[in-house]
Amino acid sequence: MLIAMNRVSTFFRESSPAVVRILAHSLLFGLAASVSDVLFNFYLHSLGYGNEVAGQMNSLFRIAGFVFGIPLGMLIDRRGALRILYFGITTYAIGWAVLLTWTDIRIIAPVYFLIGAANIATYTSIVPLLSSVIEPKQRATLFGINAGATVAVGFIGSLFGGALPGLVAPLLGVGATDSLAYRVALFSVTIIGLIAIVPLLGVHAAVAKQQSDGRMPVSTMDQTPLPFLRIMGFASQSLLLGVAGGLVVPFQNLFYRQQFHLNDATVGMILALSAFAMGFGSTIGGAMAKRFGLRRATALSRLLSAPTLLLMLVPSLWVSCLAYFLSRIMVGITFPLADALVMQSVPVKQRGTSTSLSSMLWSLGWAGTAYLSGYIQRDYGFYWVFIASAVAYAVNAGMFYLIPFKDEGH
Repeated sequence: MLIAMNRVSTFFRESSPAVVRILAHSLLFGLAASVSDVLFNFYLHSLGYGNEVAGQMNSLFRIAGFVFGIPLGMLIDRRGALRILYFGITTYAIGWAVLLTWTDIRIIAPVYFLIGAANIATYTSIVPLLSSVIEPKQRATLFGINAGATVAVGFIGSLFGGALPGLVAPLLGVGATDSLAYRVALFSVTIIGLIAIVPLLGVHAAVAKQQSDGRMPVSTMDQTPLPFLRIMGFASQSLLLGVAGGLVVPFQNLFYRQQFHLNDATVGMILALSAFAMGFGSTIGGAMAKRFGLRRATALSRLLSAPTLLLMLVPSLWVSCLAYFLSRIMVGITFPLADALVMQSVPVKQRGTSTSLSSMLWSLGWAGTAYLSGYIQRDYGFYWVFIASAVAYAVNAGMFYLIPFKDEGH
């Protein structure tokens, strides 16, 4: 832990203002997203909807990423990542404010779809934006720090989100599980999302100064455009990762509430610690890549996600939670390493398209399995969705030895 923190602090001291501003945005956006992750399923339940509806909504959210993935990538390559990032975070924040004014699922659904599109625009923009302001040798470390910043702040967001309904409920004269308490608590997502715009306001000026000082990174790789099918091949590993995540991750809060009969605050604490674990995993990915190489480190961490996930089914809260945290560490390691592996294999002008394809396929896998998972849980419980998710992680690990990435080892 101390070694990881020292690496992070050293990196920040050596980083440009543009990098720091982008990471500050990631912190705030991660905070907003973590609050919504904790509370939205509970909000739907308070409105009278079941697990299958929660699965449908999560599918809609990810389908938006599939539908808009390629157009967004092309826009990033043509218009610039920063412009799309502004659009994404603004639409995300305002979308939540609109959604919370309605209780009819026929209106909630299309608005949540729009929020999903804004979410994918925000996430897709960050990776090529960071790639443009750092040296290639820094990618594994910085992508890890960025991913870690986004999910580790979820520790605070999950605690905050889990406690917030109970804090606002007495002021509103309702119970902590009343839909009004959840609605007011979720409005914090809009507020934090709008605040996340502030660090971005200085990125353009910081990049201009970095250019004038001659400190912008220069790519040494061949810039000949790659065939679309080659880029699709690099992105294909994201599909099974989405499948594995969509089966389980959207229902983590419901799993712990229904299997162990925990209250919202306790579930929020567990999700908070899992976010911290995932953030910690992201910060140590760079060290793993230096030791084993990007390809091997990515495959190994994805493979180890499978057995740790299965251990969550043990009917002991302590064992289940420990396994959950270990699984989150493995996923935290693998996400940024896979991004770095793709970025060093693709020319600069095609990185937006490549990132969007990865997001699109990940969203497709997530959307399809989240939809099915809700119905499987309703009829058979959680056992089979955990089994299927573990199989997907294991098969996905093997894909990294079949795809022709450029593995430079760091």
